[in-house]
This record gives sequence, C-alpha cells and structure tokens, in this order.
Amino acid sequence: MHAVWHLLEIVYVTTNSGLSASVVPYYMEWLNFNFPAPAAADGERIIGSSPDSNALAQNPDVWPYVQKLALRGHVTTVANMLERIAPAQVLSAAASRWARELAQTARDMPLASSDETSGSFNARWRRWNSGLQSMATNIGSMLDKADDDALSALAMVVDVMRGDADSISRVGDTWQDVLGAVLLYSEPTAQTERLPALAQLVLEQFESDDFTLVDRTLAALVRHELPEFLVYCNQIDAWLSAHVSDLMQHIGILDSCRRVFKVEPREHYLVFLGERYLTHEGLWRVAMDYFGLCRTRVSQNIMGEYIVRMPLESDRKAQQVLRVCERYKLTEAMERVHRQLGRQKWQRGRLGAAIAHFVRVNDSSAVGQICDQLWAEYLASGQLTYGPIIDSVLATSAHDRVRFLTVYRDFHECYKGGEFKRAGKLLLSILVGEIAPSHAVPDLLVDSIPLLEGDALVFGADDTLELMRCAESVAQSLVDSDVCGVGRDELSIFNVACARNLARS
Repeated sequence: MHAVWHLLEIVYVTTNSGLSASVVPYYMEWLNFNFPAPAAADGERIIGSSPDSNALAQNPDVWPYVQKLALRGHVTTVANMLERIAPAQVLSAAASRWARELAQTARDMPLASSDETSGSFNARWRRWNSGLQSMATNIGSMLDKADDDALSALAMVVDVMRGDADSISRVGDTWQDVLGAVLLYSEPTAQTERLPALAQLVLEQFESDDFTLVDRTLAALVRHELPEFLVYCNQIDAWLSAHVSDLMQHIGILDSCRRVFKVEPREHYLVFLGERYLTHEGLWRVAMDYFGLCRTRVSQNIMGEYIVRMPLESDRKAQQVLRVCERYKLTEAMERVHRQLGRQKWQRGRLGAAIAHFVRVNDSSAVGQICDQLWAEYLASGQLTYGPIIDSVLATSAHDRVRFLTVYRDFHECYKGGEFKRAGKLLLSILVGEIAPSHAVPDLLVDSIPLLEGDALVFGADDTLELMRCAESVAQSLVDSDVCGVGRDELSIFNVACARNLARS
C-alpha cells in the first residue's frame, strides 16, 4: 500500500517549478525505496567472494550486478565497482581502459540543482550523453574486430546509461525498472504530464497477464487512468481506496471517476471501509469517523442505527457515544441514547444522573415522575435527603419540578435555622409560582401553619390571603378521603391559623 500511496503523492501532490518540477528524481527515489534492487547483500556477497580484482572480474555475477546498478541509477556504486575491476590482469587492455573511463563518466553524471536553469542543465546533460555515445561507438568498433566478454558486458552498461531503449529493456526485469531508466537516462527533465505516454511505451513490452495486482494499480496510476486505479486500490485494501479517494477529492482529480462510477466514489469507499470496521467491536469509534467524513444521509442513517443498538455497559462508553452524536449532529440518535441512559440510571437508583439525561431531551414526563418519587420518599420517611441529587442537576435543569424540590429544600433549611421570614417567602414563592405539583399543595399549606401561628409575624395580610386562595382550590378537590395525607381537620387548622394571622396583621 505504501508504494501506491507514495507514487500517488509524487504524480499528483508534489508540485514544484523549474528543474524541481521534474518527476524523475522523485520517481527514482520511490522506485529504489519501495522496490530496492539490486540487493545490497548481492554486492556484499560478490565482493566478499572475490579477494582481488582478478577474482572480481572473473566472478560471473559481477557484470549483471553492475548493469542492475546502472539501471537503477546507482552511478556512484557503478563507478566504485568498475574501479575495483579495472586493475584486473585477466581483462584486456581495452576493457581495463574503458572500465576506468566509464567509472569517471559515471561520477561526472550531471545532477540538477534548484538554482540552475533548464537550458544550462540540458546543455550539460547533452555533453555528458554525447561522451557516452562516443564511448559506445568506440567499444562497438572494438567488439566488431574481436570478441571480449568483459568489454561486451561493459558495453551493455554504457548502453543503459546512454538511454538505449533495447538495452534498458534487456536489463530491466520489471516495467517499473525500465520506466525508471528511460526517465533517468533519456528524459531527465520529464514532468508528470509525460508519464502516461512513456509508461504506455514501456508497458507494451511486458505481458500484462503476468502483472500482480499492485503492478496493475501502479500502471493505471502512471497512465492517469484514475477510475481503474481506484478500483484496483479497493481490491488491494478497503483502507487504501477510502484514503486515496479522499485525497483525490481534496486535490481535485476525482471528477474523472465520477463520470464512470454510478455512485459517488469517495463516499462509497468511506462507507464501505466504515462498515468493515463495524464488524470489529473495538473499532466502532474509528468507523464513526469514516462515516462522519461523508456527511451524507446514508452515512448518517448507518451511524444513527448502529449507535442506538450499541450496548452502553459503562459510563465511559456512554460518554463516547454521546460525543460522537454531538460531533456529527446525530440529533435523533442522541435523544434515544439519553432516554436509554436515563432509564438505566433510574433503574439503578441514580436519580440525579437520570434527571440530567431526561432534561437533555426535554422529557418533562420522566423528570416529573422522578421528582414525584423523591417527594413521595420524603413524605414517607420525613427525612429530606434528596438535596445532593437535586444539586447535581440544578445547573442544567430549569424544570419546574426540580425548582420546586430545590426551593422546598431551601425552605426547610431556613426554617431549621430560625430564618422564619425567609422561609415564609420561599414557601409562598412555591405556591404563587405554581411550580409544585397539585398533589403537593396541601402538604405545603400544612407546612405554613407553624409560621402563621408563630410569635413573629411572617405573612402579611396579602400573603395570608394568597395562602387562603390556594387553600380554596385544594378544598374544591377535596373528598371524604385524605388528599396526599392531608385531611379536612388539618385544613381546618390551617384556616383558623390564617384567620388569626389576618387579625394580627
């Protein structure tokens, strides 16, 4: 996969000007990094088994090795090897002479620099190549007169370096090898636009039936056949096709694929990869990110359906799910998750956390039921213990029931602390503001009796009349049985207390 990604970067992403725009050095770097040849171990073995220049020159592997070095552009190593071979006494004088000259020529190979003009470089290149052409002619003349195996092998190295297509094809094992040598020795300033034509000429020399999947993928890329390239990428790996199509979208070269594909290619491959990751439970979060990159209705639906079916076995997992919903605006899924979490917390007795989840989705019914449960527990035990639960959600909830429980808790604290006037104001605010459920009003009226009959005047005339108005509404709904534990006798006591308070106020 790295070879495909690296070449895509070279062909379409790397942009320079002048001599730096040449694709050749980048292609050769890519070739030698991803498909290193000849193997360094081969060179070490050849030198290690040849104690002197004579043994080296007679080693049957040395000349094929040097030819491969030349093909891949390792000209410094070519020069080093030739300088080791040249002193061999088993060589003819001509072979020794030309080995030395070619070694020097290899070291003199022009290299482009960023501050050099194209004209200057091309002039240096033509002079260098002309020297190789003359060398090839001279060696050829000598070979016409007498056979010389070493000189013949040396001639092949010269022919490769002067850019002879037939010689390059004979030495090269793969089309990538051949294309690299053609670029390096025949068109050293070629830009990416030149690749398709050169690649086609090279590929015609090879049997495509023998190509691996990676070969086909790379060939489609250098020929700029992007739809075919993308299909091959997907056959290699779903990760590759997803990331390649995403990169192609960002650099603006995906349109040619859109004209061929029946679906949007980028979204198709991103969703396909995301679905693959969903088959691994531990990679669901990664899958969500790939779906989120699409931002299509299909991907949103997949994310939503998966999330609402996901088991939320821990608070950490739940928070991860909610963050995904928030990040990708999965509103419906988020509401369903909050309700699910609210029910879970409620069942486990974590009422504050349950209220917080129901508040997030404006589920007033559920919030009201939990608050009623807290109120009922208070009435049954006489112990006001829900304070920490309410405090945990107070900052995020404006629900009337939550406010009622909060103000009622404050009323109790003020009453216990002897702040009767403040306690009276809080109790009155609950009744006047109508934030208490109707079934709690009778109990609140009973709570006002000690304040009405206390030594200090807590309720003025207007406040007392307001309390009596609340009592009238309760009396209308009162039947023979108690209402929320408050009976007619207690309401009668309340009415007497109100009358006395009016009299003294």
